[in-house]
Amino acid sequence: MLEYDAEEVTAYLHQHIPITRAMQLQVLPPEAEKLRLTARLAPNLNHQETAFGGSIASIGILAGWTLIHLRLRSDQRRHQIVIQKSEIDFLRPIEADFAGECLLPTESDWEPFLTCLERKGRARIELLPQVTVNGKIAATIKGLFVARVLSDH
Repeated sequence: MLEYDAEEVTAYLHQHIPITRAMQLQVLPPEAEKLRLTARLAPNLNHQETAFGGSIASIGILAGWTLIHLRLRSDQRRHQIVIQKSEIDFLRPIEADFAGECLLPTESDWEPFLTCLERKGRARIELLPQVTVNGKIAATIKGLFVARVLSDH
């Protein structure tokens, strides 16, 4: 389980990734198996009165990005985390507030990532965030994330 202060992480995202403020994104308190973010529908509407596809993709990618960010926080080095590749399947329209969630990677997935990051200063990990509305999966994302250690110069 990831340990974090949801309000602190929300404030961090709002400061460092400004679109999260516009989306009214909030980080939910820690859960045993996953990281969850929520967004209000109103600031994310499209012309069909459903959630804009870009907002749906963003919250899913942000769930994966935030999970990696939080897992690497205990490392005293600074990291750059980016999405290298993503595929999204939109499964249903979103007509209410929605959530992005990402399961915590298993140790068998996380350990090779950390080992590579330590040895090469760069590593990739595939995560599978989902976007849900009213408890139903509305979109699935396959994301390849890259982290690299930044030098302090």
